[in-house]
Amino acid sequence: MKKIILNQKSYLLYDEMVLFKHELEKCKYNDCELVLFPPLLYLTMFRNTDFLLGAQNFYSTKRGSFTGEINLEQLKDANVKYVMVGHHERRRLMNETSFDTKEKLFKALTNHFNTLLYIGETTKSKYAFNHVKREINLYLKGLDKSDLKYLTIVYDPNWVIGSDATDVNKISKMIKRIKIYIKNIYHVNISVLFGGIVHENNIKDIYNNSDGIVLGKVSTDIKGLRKLLKCIIEEQ
Repeated sequence: MKKIILNQKSYLLYDEMVLFKHELEKCKYNDCELVLFPPLLYLTMFRNTDFLLGAQNFYSTKRGSFTGEINLEQLKDANVKYVMVGHHERRRLMNETSFDTKEKLFKALTNHFNTLLYIGETTKSKYAFNHVKREINLYLKGLDKSDLKYLTIVYDPNWVIGSDATDVNKISKMIKRIKIYIKNIYHVNISVLFGGIVHENNIKDIYNNSDGIVLGKVSTDIKGLRKLLKCIIEEQ
């Protein structure tokens, strides 16, 4: 089943989150797996609901004296099933390194969290797949094959940020190449989502040529979200 990821980042205040939750509970989508990644502060609002929950960030060490951090054991206790690692905003703004990403990936997978790993080239180039292959090998090398069943790749090329000129054909080809490469090298079938800019004019083509999509700021606006999702799935 295809996935639709709602990455709400750090946009909503408490009252806005309460209203969003109330409106989202009215929406039923049976033809996809809808996963909500709210700001960490609001995760427990959804603990006893039917929503699939994800955490945008976590600390890779067990619980203890780590001021300001949240760990995987706490997330599991809050009914969180998904986590994400390697997002370009964590790298660029929080100075997370490839080592940090690999450590988080290992801890998340071995603790059986469904894990979204973000990869993608920083600039538009005919050699983009070489960069993507290096990332795949860096992060997947040494991982146990049994843990890879919890992995989902998010192809998130930085060159689409802030642009409406998304090259759907290029994206579709890259997603297909990623799936084939991982199958050939690591002998597993991995879902690949698209994490870049989508809008009403391209979402259907991208959704049909991938295993799902990640939505950012638009996922905080229930009206805009429903309008966008109407392009690809029917609301029950």
